[in-house]
Amino acid sequence: MRAPYLIAVLAILAVAGCKPKAEVAAIPAPHSLTDADLAHFCNMAVTEHSGPKGQVLLKGDPMPVWFASVRDTVAYTLLPEEPKDIAAIYVTAMELMSDDQHHPPAASWIDARTAFYVVGSAEQGAMGSDELFPFGSEAAARAFAATHNGTVVRYADIPKDKVFNESDRSGAS
Repeated sequence: MRAPYLIAVLAILAVAGCKPKAEVAAIPAPHSLTDADLAHFCNMAVTEHSGPKGQVLLKGDPMPVWFASVRDTVAYTLLPEEPKDIAAIYVTAMELMSDDQHHPPAASWIDARTAFYVVGSAEQGAMGSDELFPFGSEAAARAFAATHNGTVVRYADIPKDKVFNESDRSGAS
């Protein structure tokens, strides 16, 4: 009597094991930047600015939120009034950029959360502001920092004062 019961239980468990598991949502791929794409904060064409750029993809929205600088990209993710349903954050890796930094190649977009950043560099970003320079490899970030000063950090370790500090490079006080 036990054998049929045991077989029935095993059959039920086997069928239950075949039930599809809840699928993990696929991370959306980065979009290619066009001349028509506008930066979220300044509403200017992103391609009008040289240097690294960013895009944030929100869950349920097929269109990215564009940024003319990586610093603005990171700020968007930290500001309490901005959406928190982020599906992906992409930045342009400096070592993968072409000479035309206004139009980054599609292959230059990398996951912002896995990038290496040079903060506190002597180099300027969009509109002459301080910038967070992203790299896909630690070696490339360290080489940039050795040439242009700055400190190499990971996404989670970017100092908030480097994101929200409005530097004045003009020398005015």
